[in-house]
Amino acid sequence: GATMPTTEQPFRLNWASFSTGEKRLENNGPDLSIFVGDLAPDVSDTLLHETFSEKYPSVKAAKVVFDATTRRSKGYGFVRFGDDNERTKAMTEMNGVKCSSRAMRIGPATPR
Repeated sequence: GATMPTTEQPFRLNWASFSTGEKRLENNGPDLSIFVGDLAPDVSDTLLHETFSEKYPSVKAAKVVFDATTRRSKGYGFVRFGDDNERTKAMTEMNGVKCSSRAMRIGPATPR
């Protein structure tokens, strides 16, 4: 909301999806993401990232999906890994683990 220097326009910040930008940086390497469902409404990108990175150091990013109109969580998100072994372990080990107040449902992410 602050005014940009040398203009009378306010700054506007928007959430960006990590999927397209990171794919370009990685030269279209394998997509090492998992789907995380049944997330509580208060789960943020940071909390989701911390929940997984405590156990899996190769976690690169975590993204909770929000409705563009209401700005409320849609109750699911994605976690991206740098190591396929950690991704595979997380799919079994983290299924049913609580993040905030709900047990997570983990599955493979379907590439776009």
